[in-house]
Amino acid sequence: MRRGRYCCFGEDDILKGLQERVEVLKQANQSVDGWKSLIPNDGKEGTYSRHDILVVRHKAIYLIKGYLIAMKKMNQHNWGTCCKMASAELSPLGLTKFGGVAVASWNAHFRIDNKFPHPVRLTRTGERETNHFVRIFEYFPQAKEMFLEIANENKHQLSGRFMLEQFEEKILPTLERDSRDKECFDDGSKGQKKLVKLLANPPSRALILRWMGKLNIEWDPYTTRKGSAKDGGSHLSKRISEARESGKYTKRRPKGKGLKKGQTQDPAIEEDHTQALDNKEIKYTKRRPKGKG
Repeated sequence: MRRGRYCCFGEDDILKGLQERVEVLKQANQSVDGWKSLIPNDGKEGTYSRHDILVVRHKAIYLIKGYLIAMKKMNQHNWGTCCKMASAELSPLGLTKFGGVAVASWNAHFRIDNKFPHPVRLTRTGERETNHFVRIFEYFPQAKEMFLEIANENKHQLSGRFMLEQFEEKILPTLERDSRDKECFDDGSKGQKKLVKLLANPPSRALILRWMGKLNIEWDPYTTRKGSAKDGGSHLSKRISEARESGKYTKRRPKGKGLKKGQTQDPAIEEDHTQALDNKEIKYTKRRPKGKG
């Protein structure tokens, strides 16, 4: 028996230690409240959802299977391979799908005192940030006012990239300058911590778009809104005009000056076409009538 591969169990008699853990894990599915014996006894079992309870029961089944495989094939395979084999055998049975790495990590926690740790959401400390809305608007109401004012004054060119530039170039520097004037910049408060964090790592364009949606800002993702008379049309119209002036696009024909049916673009082209017909260079000139194909 190659005990070195299973020294992580910390038991003198490896088989006996694994069997004892199997008996403890079986309790999770032997009674209605059996799962409570596998979590820390600190009064938080009431916060467990039905999904959390199901995960605890499934963890117990996966670990039991991993231990049973280890006891049979521990001379041929290491613990990581046993966990992968347990996952491959149990996943098709309809249990919550977990990989071998997850099973091995559960063993690392369970072997300490035969308990699974609480879900992360029950052990997280501190205020949880939400991705769909930035808390800096709560700490600095003037930032929200500036954000809305910029959006309302630039409807014709409003976009996520534009608002990101305005947030980085106008709103954040203004907040920093006001905080320094009040001698409270980076004083350790929640608002200043958030400001310093945004100054070091500005938000992404996708996050800016979420803020715009949360603030009910109406905008056109294709930036085709019409601007005021002084702006000379929409933002898209300006870009097209600049492209045409640079020669990127050919100018459009004036309205009503398009080609009529049967009329060629240039008399010279029409003459060349006629000559080609006479010389029989063009074999097919007429389309078949509809339904005569």
